[in-house]
Amino acid sequence: MLLYLGVPFSISESGQAAWGNSYEDYVRSVELLTNEHSAFADFVPIDQAMDHFIQQQGIIGASLGIVKDGKLVYAKGFGFADQETEEPVQPHHLFRIGSVSKLITAVAIMKLREEGHLQMDEPVFGEAGILNTEPYQGIKDKKHYKVTVEHLLNHTGGWSKRSFGDPLFIPLRIADAMEVEGTPDLDNIIKFILSKNLPYRPGTRYDYSNFGYCLLGRVIEAKSGMSYEEFVKTEILAPLGITNMHLAKNLPEDRFENEVSYYDLSSNNVRPDMYGSGELVSNAYSFNIEALGAAGGWVATSADLMKFLVAVDGFKSSPDILSNESLLDMIETKWGRPYGWRSAKVGGTWWRTGTLAGTSALVKRHQDGTSWVVLANTSNHRSRYFTGRISYIMQKELTQFDNWPEHDLFSLSYHQ
Repeated sequence: MLLYLGVPFSISESGQAAWGNSYEDYVRSVELLTNEHSAFADFVPIDQAMDHFIQQQGIIGASLGIVKDGKLVYAKGFGFADQETEEPVQPHHLFRIGSVSKLITAVAIMKLREEGHLQMDEPVFGEAGILNTEPYQGIKDKKHYKVTVEHLLNHTGGWSKRSFGDPLFIPLRIADAMEVEGTPDLDNIIKFILSKNLPYRPGTRYDYSNFGYCLLGRVIEAKSGMSYEEFVKTEILAPLGITNMHLAKNLPEDRFENEVSYYDLSSNNVRPDMYGSGELVSNAYSFNIEALGAAGGWVATSADLMKFLVAVDGFKSSPDILSNESLLDMIETKWGRPYGWRSAKVGGTWWRTGTLAGTSALVKRHQDGTSWVVLANTSNHRSRYFTGRISYIMQKELTQFDNWPEHDLFSLSYHQ
């Protein structure tokens, strides 16, 4: 029996992580994490600042988690998980996290590299490439054969949204081009892209690419022999005691237990559904998040995201799931563009954003051992101010905070 962060688990012969009987005792012994666990007088200024923020930003519901020196000291929900039923947000509510998912994917790639299963300079396509089966055969432009794992990680694979938009968000156009009924899956999207010219030579130009991170999910599958979700859950999340993160589903009726509803309140906030029915739906449910997967498909609680973060923050206050060398390699890269993180510098702040219709997310790790995450189930015309405004508020409140509690809310349960 192994222990990680005080939670017992075992690894079967097939490589699957499994919780022992003592973990069942552990689950029964802890409480469900609720807003009451962070209802302390010292936190009132943070509560008030968050209440004001969601009102000012027009946010339906949000969740905030704060870590200090490896301990979850604050986890609280604000507003509504569902506006129609007026169900209040609690820390155990799941939110889509958008491109914060890229950090999870990058960590999974680094885990495979640490274990000797891949190298950064390995080619992705071609006979000697990692992805060389049927969906990857119709390559039109030979520049694709120069794409490496590292190019996917740092958004220098050569693709450009200027060509025809982000391929993950034009399902009807791709369905028409590929002559498929319903919404195109990732295989269809890959075939569509590989049948086009590559705008830039790989490794020569930064151009933010969801498609590149979707391919990293396929790289993980090819190298591990597991599905992308299975590998992340088994090799990254389970050893950390995280059991309730999932890849999101497209339709609102397929949401997970305790998952919030999503609201796009911007102008022109409806569009034809992704399945070609012609029905107008909210933008928040108009794109194929199941295909987005490794680039932006995870749902999580703020508490679980903080548990993941403290395992990749490089601080000695809690064990990391990667070596210090790997963590530094993620932020000290050739292009100055970190793997997974939106921005990260040695000795400075590391942060990652996540934005989708109906989703706004921000994770920050500060050098003083303080980290936090804010997740929201809303997008609107003010969303472009989300990152800057909440960063200002949290910086102001946390700088003034000097009476950190001794408790660690990581000991509590995050789901029913």
